Amino acid sequence: MRFLLLLFTGLLLASPGWYFITIQLKYVSTIESLFYRFILAGLFLEIVRRFSNESNPPQMNLRLCVLTLVQGVLLFGLNFWCVYEASKHMISGLIPALPAITFIPALFIECFIEQQKIPPIKIWGSAFALLGIFFLFFNEITTFDTTHLFGLMLVFFSVFFTLGGSEVAKHLTQVKKVPVLWLTSRTLLMGGFFFLMIIMVGPGFSAVPNETEFFFSLVYLVLFVTCLLYFLHIYMVKNFGVPSASFLWVLLPSACLFVSTLFEGYVWTIMTTAGLLCIVLGAFLFHSQKMNLKQKFM
Repeated sequence: MRFLLLLFTGLLLASPGWYFITIQLKYVSTIESLFYRFILAGLFLEIVRRFSNESNPPQMNLRLCVLTLVQGVLLFGLNFWCVYEASKHMISGLIPALPAITFIPALFIECFIEQQKIPPIKIWGSAFALLGIFFLFFNEITTFDTTHLFGLMLVFFSVFFTLGGSEVAKHLTQVKKVPVLWLTSRTLLMGGFFFLMIIMVGPGFSAVPNETEFFFSLVYLVLFVTCLLYFLHIYMVKNFGVPSASFLWVLLPSACLFVSTLFEGYVWTIMTTAGLLCIVLGAFLFHSQKMNLKQKFM
């Protein structure tokens, strides 16, 4: 029951986030919104870290700084830039669908780079997840809706930036033993500074909007989606394992589409339901070998 409660809490926190992105972009540019979000989130996490018992990295050097910069630019820079731009071209609730199946490109990394043999059940899981994406975006694909397809392409690219940043994070935390809070606060700040440089080189800052919904959406994205959800995910990984914690992101498209139904007029179809079910089934098959479901849910 504890796992289900945490899963429900995570979905409740994360699902409005994609809609709040569209509110942000009504008032400021993509790069300004991302700058505010990640600078504030990085500073908040650094304050939290200062009050925690977490130590600094065992060894500080140029390589660590470069890898931290790379992770920040990939994960909190290019990745979110693509996602924010995609929200201008498609229903926000559909955006998490592709990131929910990042285990598929990870499968190819295992197969072609690490030369690992892929179990048949993982292949079946990947096939169902891809079928789910086809069902979910059936209308856009069959009608060749160029606007939605462009948004879909941006989210597709964001998946690879996410994977790149995640691989760097995996190396830093598991091999280099870099403390997680230290790394996250700095990579968030790196992402913020990445957008600051683009703003300064480009159009510069616009006037800060004096609108309640702008500040409310920004605070929600900073505190609840970026910081609190991160803590929740790390807790689930630590206590239930990566495969079980990944279902937070697998189920997120369903929760986000409910929000889009309420606020963006999204209409559910048989294809929508079939697509979401295939994605969940695919993830379940992919991770089933590493999951003790009875232990996780109890």
